[in-house]
Amino acid sequence: MQSIHRLMTLAVAGMLGVAASAAVEAAAPAADFKKYDRNGDGKISLKEYEAQGGTVEMFRHLDANGDNVLSHTEFVTKGAEPTPIAPASPESPEVPDPHDDRR
Repeated sequence: MQSIHRLMTLAVAGMLGVAASAAVEAAAPAADFKKYDRNGDGKISLKEYEAQGGTVEMFRHLDANGDNVLSHTEFVTKGAEPTPIAPASPESPEVPDPHDDRR
């Protein structure tokens, strides 16, 4: 009986940890948005985005409605999408094997 109580305690602690982690991750994009929105108008212009090291290509990807500014929703939702990883090609070869002595 004591082992069931201990197991339940661990399960609840694990769930609380996951919930706290999710809250921290959700707060990060909001803080990032404020960093990009330098003039505080609630939108991120291309100029503001580039000033933080962003590229025009990524800005266009995030600008879902094409209005040339990023809303908080666009920044948070589209910015949270995983970036697709391109397969290796001659332009971007695979990582070399550190055990390969042919170098």
